[in-house]
Amino acid sequence: MAPDNAAPPQQHHPQVVRRNFICHCLEGGLYMGGVAFLQPETVMPKMVEQLGGRSAVIAIMPALLPAAFALAGLFVSPVVERLARFKPWVMVFGLLQRLPYLVTGLLLWHAQDARAWLLPLVVLTPVASGLVGGVGVVAWMEMVTRMVPERIRAAGWAARYIMQACIGMGAGAVIHQVLTHAPGQRGYAILHLIAFGFLLLSWGAQAFMRELPAAHHHHHHHHPPAGGYWSYLRALPGLLRGQPLLLRMIAARFTGMGYLMVVSFLTLHALRTTGRPEADEGHFVSFQNIGAILGSMLAAWLGYHSGGKVLLILSRVVCLALCAWVCLTRTFSGFTAAYLVLGFGLFLDRVGDLTLTAELCPPSRRSTFQAVLGFCNVWSLMLATSLGGLIHSFSGSFYPVAMLAAAFSLVSLLILWCIPEPRERR
Repeated sequence: MAPDNAAPPQQHHPQVVRRNFICHCLEGGLYMGGVAFLQPETVMPKMVEQLGGRSAVIAIMPALLPAAFALAGLFVSPVVERLARFKPWVMVFGLLQRLPYLVTGLLLWHAQDARAWLLPLVVLTPVASGLVGGVGVVAWMEMVTRMVPERIRAAGWAARYIMQACIGMGAGAVIHQVLTHAPGQRGYAILHLIAFGFLLLSWGAQAFMRELPAAHHHHHHHHPPAGGYWSYLRALPGLLRGQPLLLRMIAARFTGMGYLMVVSFLTLHALRTTGRPEADEGHFVSFQNIGAILGSMLAAWLGYHSGGKVLLILSRVVCLALCAWVCLTRTFSGFTAAYLVLGFGLFLDRVGDLTLTAELCPPSRRSTFQAVLGFCNVWSLMLATSLGGLIHSFSGSFYPVAMLAAAFSLVSLLILWCIPEPRERR
């Protein structure tokens, strides 16, 4: 019998580890690539506008999916902590999570003169998917943490993002062709069905992952308090206060929202400054995906050797440089280069964040801590981007927003410097 501190058994079987790693990369790349056909920052707002949605509805579209994910995960984490095997839970809720896109695509395709309820349907699709996905995502994260060894996790996240970027580059051309030949409701129906096809393929890739029992199961001692979920929720602040490194990570995440502050207004600023037509946004998208591939490749190599902290520090330095560059450049080629840098830094941030948080969370309560961190991240996202929008509204200029983003990144850099790299501590 393996000792309590032994590695999970699957780490002793290279073939199983290799298969799990490949399926993990395919699952994420296909899933995120499928969502690119309904890009929350570009496609969904335009779709909502065409269906008569107000500005307030358009503004929240990018935040709906992550908010729904985080909300559900917080409530289900005590149940997940008691599971000995995670794959059955992940597969069932993973399939249910993908079905709303199929239902919406079919209804959009067949509905006639049903404009009154099409807008709520389109808006609620990511909400429904996120809520069901949130039930499974905590178990999914714990499953992946067990199946993929620590040293190659950063490479796994990076490979998923590289695949997403490659599919996303092709998705842009497909979206253009679909909406050119089938504008309006029919076109958006096709995009929903294409997205569902990719999501189903990602679910199929996950089915081939093999889960072996952990050498030591941490979770069976943790049950919800006697008062039920309300007592469990009331206990979370105290639980979090006992983890000062995770509190620093929450602060680093909040102040690390500089990229999202800048990107909210960068396209408008770039087109206004250069006098280029709206269609030239496509060039920005292409170069951002190229930067995402380059950033993910560097993150895979650097994360393998050094962990997630150095990736986050580097991403903050890149954000500082980006903020300075977009304030100084006046040419279209300069802004195109800025989008390449944006993609590069943003994906360093994503890989570093996933890698570092997984290693900072205590294994005995990792599901709960991941859920709490996700919930806090949604509020960080909304507060930081709202602050950027408020500054832009009052000043009417892009430059104060870029200065605010740079200041946030500098503070985040200082906070990250005070978080020890988990691998070095061990």
